[in-house]
Amino acid sequence: MSIKNHKLQHLESDILDCLNHTIKFDVYDETLKHCSLTAVKLAPDFSLLTVYVDTFDRSKINDMVDKLMIAKGFFKNGIAKGLNLRKVPDIKFVSDTTIDNSLKIDKILDNINQSKK
Repeated sequence: MSIKNHKLQHLESDILDCLNHTIKFDVYDETLKHCSLTAVKLAPDFSLLTVYVDTFDRSKINDMVDKLMIAKGFFKNGIAKGLNLRKVPDIKFVSDTTIDNSLKIDKILDNINQSKK
């Protein structure tokens, strides 16, 4: 792993911690308190930060992503206060589909196993 890659991964980890801290301690919207920020992906030029959002109630995920997008300035401010960055990247919140994809794969595998019996 190159040093540049290691620094990028370390910065992504720090940003994720900072965002989760902001949700836990600074956000007063109870709906947003139930979301989980699962991962972040920082563009190589540090201009865009993609934040992956998940929640137990999958029916509310789009509402949460919309609310987070409205409050992205608040989260940029949290990153600016929590980390020493020259420039805070623009934030884009997206739904984390990892669990949905794994459930689809499980269903496909179950169907294959059922057809073999």
